[in-house]
Amino acid sequence: MPQAVTELPEYTLVRSRRRTLALEITPAGQVIARAPLKMSQARIQAFVLEKAGWIRVHLAQARRQNQLAAQAGRLTPEDIQTLRKEAEPVIRERVHFFAKALGVTYGKITLRCQRTRWGSCSAKGNLSFNCLLALAPPEVQDYVVVHELCHRKQMNHSPAFWREVAALLPDYPARREWLKKNGPTLLNCTPFVRQCGIMSNKWGDL
Repeated sequence: MPQAVTELPEYTLVRSRRRTLALEITPAGQVIARAPLKMSQARIQAFVLEKAGWIRVHLAQARRQNQLAAQAGRLTPEDIQTLRKEAEPVIRERVHFFAKALGVTYGKITLRCQRTRWGSCSAKGNLSFNCLLALAPPEVQDYVVVHELCHRKQMNHSPAFWREVAALLPDYPARREWLKKNGPTLLNCTPFVRQCGIMSNKWGDL
């Protein structure tokens, strides 16, 4: 039986002085391939074709986020509760994973809808996260989790704290920048305001 042929997804190619090949799904649902200046077109197309399944999945997620954005002006407490239920098992699993990697313990984990904060860590190790993280990309969720867990070693934002973050997430500046750029829009996704954020995802063949 002949195998199905995967169609090459449409994408925009951006070349720069980078060393790796990466894919990005923009909030608008555009697929961008970022490649080194001298990489062959054939290798780039093969890479995009290989990741066609990944592209379909994340385009679907982007469409879902756009639907949430369209509904943001009508979000109800029930909608927020749904987001909390979606985020809680994911956040708990990531906390467990990264706490083990860091060699730290933690107390209670709480998820709630907040207007100004993504997470916090108390002196007793209790962790609180914003349920609106359900609207952020997985790599950004991981950044917030690691950020708060690193406070179990450094209850400050000193160079030593950021070294702890970098030890687990060397690319944390990009994740942090995404949150700075898109976070205010996501935080506006509450019953009190009108707008909601959407997602961006990257994958690289490091």
